[in-house]
Amino acid sequence: MSRQSKLFDRAANCERLMNLSSVNKEIFKQLRDMWIALANESTSMSAKDLAKEINSIEAIQSGLETKPTLH
Repeated sequence: MSRQSKLFDRAANCERLMNLSSVNKEIFKQLRDMWIALANESTSMSAKDLAKEINSIEAIQSGLETKPTLH
């Protein structure tokens, strides 16, 4: 699986979370859009820059996924 397809998988996960959440829909939509944008740009990024961007988005998303507001 290419790194680009893995990023699209993360966008799909945000889509699922968006549909499950009653509170954070807009945030998960924005995260989904961030994953899609990163996937589209990933082919022209260095591995170091890509890893930095992935870590940034993951930090935001993991904070939301652990909050009890998800339904």
